[in-house]
Amino acid sequence: MQINLKARDWHNWVSVILVVPMLLIGFTSFFLAHKKDLGLNEIDMTPYVAWLPGYGEGAMQGQHLELRSVLQLPDGRQVVGTNVGLFELTAAGPVSVQALEGMQVRNLAMTGEGLLAATKEGVWLERAGAWQQVLAGDAWNANSAADGSVTVALKEQGLFISHDGLNWLAWQGADVAGAFAGMRDTELPRERVTLGKLVTDLHTGKAFMGKTGEWVWIDLLALVWVFLGFTGLWLWWRAQTRRRDAAVKRVQAGAARTDA
Repeated sequence: MQINLKARDWHNWVSVILVVPMLLIGFTSFFLAHKKDLGLNEIDMTPYVAWLPGYGEGAMQGQHLELRSVLQLPDGRQVVGTNVGLFELTAAGPVSVQALEGMQVRNLAMTGEGLLAATKEGVWLERAGAWQQVLAGDAWNANSAADGSVTVALKEQGLFISHDGLNWLAWQGADVAGAFAGMRDTELPRERVTLGKLVTDLHTGKAFMGKTGEWVWIDLLALVWVFLGFTGLWLWWRAQTRRRDAAVKRVQAGAARTDA
């Protein structure tokens, strides 16, 4: 009987400890499913997360530099885009461009106004040494054409074109966009599914509900996690209260018998 009681106590306490990550996963799942609608990718939290072990100084030791793009500028400078920002190669070594520090710089191109960087945090343009964001979104690449225009691809938004790097328009080229306009989904090649992608899509629900419906799967699971977390805390608190009340009653009953 004593062994069963200890096992139950261990079960209860471990469950209470696990409630914290359970609730965290549940609440963050809601934001994960709707981060685009809420604009969460546009909010910079870098100055506020250094206290977390995964973002502190110790985490930097395991960080690997990934070279994404390189470009030789007309003035002779050479710049390199990486997963942690843009660097200029100098005689003293690589120098980080402060304005793009921490960003994933995926591609580089030259425009009539200056250097253009396609990053995960949007498209950025350097003019007279100052950087500014000229197009919001998750930019995949940037390609220069012979006429001086630059085309970029934004995730889930499509192609955009600019002749000066400042003013952007949705791509209207009939030779590209128009060629796919009348193509039915059934005529497109089937997307390649690796085991890693399958596992991810099973986790997010995309394998069951598709890309447009995976938020339903995530929201339902998040509700379940939050429900289990709160009800688990409630049951544990009620059990602890009952045990405390029972102990108080036993003490009071013992005291009454002693007085008698």
